[in-house]
Amino acid sequence: MEPNLIISLGSLIGLLSVFYTWHKDSRKNSEQMADLKARVNFLEQKAINTDNTLQELLTSIQEIKVAIAKIDTKISQNSNN
Repeated sequence: MEPNLIISLGSLIGLLSVFYTWHKDSRKNSEQMADLKARVNFLEQKAINTDNTLQELLTSIQEIKVAIAKIDTKISQNSNN
């Protein structure tokens, strides 16, 4: 074979292997990105649920405080009479 042909074939094989490696890495990166996006969406939803639960707990605590204050007022009024 001629040296130029061998060099050309080697260059072509090298370019093909670079393209294959780039394509494989690109696909792997896009799969990882999709996985990370799914995890972020899950965590955002979980954070929203946690915030809603905390808000409900705070509302319940406020209601309990109001009820205790009413009971305390009634007890104070009865003990003064």
